[in-house]
Amino acid sequence: MSKKRKLIKPSKNRNNHKVWIWGSILVIAIGIGLTSIILYYNSTEEKLSASFVVGGVTYCQAVPNFALEMGYDVSAIMSTNETEKGLVIYDRPTQVGQTPTNVYQHPSWVQAGYLSTPVNDELGNIFVAPAPRVSLFDNPPEQQNTIYKVDTDAGEMSEFVTLPSAKPISSENPFGIVGLAYDCDTKSLYVATIAGSTRTEEIGAIYQIDPQNGKILSRLKNIDAFGLSVFNRVQGKRLYFGLARKSEVWSVALDSDGNIKGNPRFEFSMVGWGTEGDEKARRIIFRRANEMIVRGTQFNYNLIAAGSTRQQTDYLLYYDPVQDIWLLQGSLSE
Repeated sequence: MSKKRKLIKPSKNRNNHKVWIWGSILVIAIGIGLTSIILYYNSTEEKLSASFVVGGVTYCQAVPNFALEMGYDVSAIMSTNETEKGLVIYDRPTQVGQTPTNVYQHPSWVQAGYLSTPVNDELGNIFVAPAPRVSLFDNPPEQQNTIYKVDTDAGEMSEFVTLPSAKPISSENPFGIVGLAYDCDTKSLYVATIAGSTRTEEIGAIYQIDPQNGKILSRLKNIDAFGLSVFNRVQGKRLYFGLARKSEVWSVALDSDGNIKGNPRFEFSMVGWGTEGDEKARRIIFRRANEMIVRGTQFNYNLIAAGSTRQQTDYLLYYDPVQDIWLLQGSLSE
């Protein structure tokens, strides 16, 4: 006669033990996931290299060799403005408001029409881009996304590289490249373009360009920006820029090679700063290790009226390294 086996019911303690085990596994998994996310976002910003100095990064920009051979010194000014086509070079005035003297313009410097603010590299090469003013007659749409280079030795300007555009430039937005910056630490050229963007589509981009061959090294897509400038913090390098659609300044992390890393972050709003209302950060300059100058101006994706100039205001900000924020000090413009 076979014996009946007694069914043993699992004890409540055993069930509790299983719940504890699975709960522990879940907590560990969540912890690992959160740690991975934190490490991922922290990895987008590298601590500043010991070979880099805190502050701005334009210390190496040099006067072109051709200009030095012509008798200009290191104080010479290479200028573009809203009333003259192309690029000019002249001696720095000794007094405010003084008419420039010893003005020179190579014949090739007007081929791209009106130009944006130029930037130099450590060899004295000049990089510049078209900037349509009143009409597209002198600035054809097909040239608006092209960077031009003035050779430091020959002094001649030629096309350097044409950046890709998601959509053709239209009358709704006649602009292409709207910002240039150079980083002496990494020898990187940064370019902002809003080519192809419309009132409803933001498809601009910021590119890191190799100034030797025009190769694209990294990029930040789907953002309309200008006013580019690089600043070194102890926590790492960041590329600062103004938004073309909002009165805000943002930044994005750069690694030790100047590559754009991670997502951009909000820095500060310019709403209420000036009397013009919705001024945009058209230009950003780092004057000292803790000073930023923001040039605010109106921008609505349209050309200025004939005979007029854009009103602009310069604002001074100080950097607070403890809070890692920029604090407005006031206006520098009258």
